[in-house]
Formats: sequence, C-alpha cells, structure tokens
Amino acid sequence: MTDELEYLKQRIPLLDYLQQRNWTARRVGAHLEFVGLCPLHPDTRPSFYVNASKNLFYCHGCGRGGDLIRFIGLSQGLSFRQSVAYLQQQIPPAADSEWLETVASFYQFQLHRYAEAVPYLQRRGLRAGLIEELGIGYAPAIGKLRNHLVAHGYGLDRLLETGLITPQGRDTFCRCVIFPLGQPGHLLGWLASLSQQQQPLSNKTRANNLLCLRRWLDDLTANLVFDRS
Repeated sequence: MTDELEYLKQRIPLLDYLQQRNWTARRVGAHLEFVGLCPLHPDTRPSFYVNASKNLFYCHGCGRGGDLIRFIGLSQGLSFRQSVAYLQQQIPPAADSEWLETVASFYQFQLHRYAEAVPYLQRRGLRAGLIEELGIGYAPAIGKLRNHLVAHGYGLDRLLETGLITPQGRDTFCRCVIFPLGQPGHLLGWLASLSQQQQPLSNKTRANNLLCLRRWLDDLTANLVFDRS
C-alpha cells in the first residue's frame, strides 16, 4: 500500500496540483521551495511553503502541513481514503501499451515472491533466464491486481472490459502462473496455468479465464490489416 501511495503522489506532484488550481507563488532560496498565500485559510501575507523536491507543504500561518493527500483532505474535507480515491480519479488515462506493461510488470514482480511459482516452472524445464525472457509471471491472491491497478489510476470499468476482473470485481487470474501472449513491446493478453499445490479451476473461473482470452483475441482480429496486393 505504501508503494502505491508513493506512486500516486509521484504521478501528481503537489506543486503541479496547486498551480493547476491557480495558486501563485515565488521561489525562495536555492532549493526547490516556493511560497505563496495559504489556500487553507484567509491569508494576507505569504505563509504557505511548498518543497517541490520533497512533495510537502507547510503553512506558518495556520500551522498545517503534509503531503498531497493531506492537502486534499484539508482543502476538501475528505477522509484519507476519500482523498486517495479523489486523486486516483485525477490521473489521466494511460495509453493501452502503458497499462498493459503495468499489468505485465506486476505479474513478473510477484513471481519471485511466492514459493510455489518458480519451482513449478523449473520442474517443467524452464530456467531462470528463459523465465525472464518470456516474461512469465504469477497472479497472487484475489484482489491484489485490482488494488494495484486502481491505485495506479485505472478504472474498474476498463479492467472489467478487458476481462482482468470478473463482474463481481474479483481478479480473473488467482494463484496461477501467468504466460504473456504476444511479443515484447506488443502484449495482447495472458494465459494461466495452475501449479500442483493449487486446486483445479472451477467451471466458473475457467469460463472467466477463457472470456479474458477471447476479448483479447477479438480486439486483435478487429484491428488486423491484410495486404491483398
């Protein structure tokens, strides 16, 4: 959760957020520090400081300070969770290639965090170099991918449309090894394989996995261009 919050704050720097809302400031000192009127209380003398390198603010007038999430909570009267949700909505939609790489990186990172995944692949003759070259990953417990992508600003509607979550809001792939479909730099989707320690897929889960693959293949064939010359 901490890493996801840091990513969120990096995507929307505090100084950029304030300037987009017409906060005017002047630079002070040799560091990336700016001062202006405080947006949190009636202010006649600049007392609101923003450290752009640390992504933090502090007002010497009202004595309040913190990061962007704290500022959202104070300025809009929101709880911590509401402030995080608000910021997630401010992140512009990513290009298809960007968010596909985000999913792929998530699965690949999880592979070495779970003891059952790598031995399963090694028993089938896949060595570390080949595993990395193929971009093989691992889908952990239900909700991990969904929470990760939502924290990165991706909407649930889009995840549902692509088949990465079920209509019930759960991850389509759960506790299984993930094989990417496509070529490096041109991902199309994923296939899943269970390890020996896992329970067989239920008919419902198998249907969800096939639906995910079918949607990717539909998108692929819809965009194919054939040379008829």
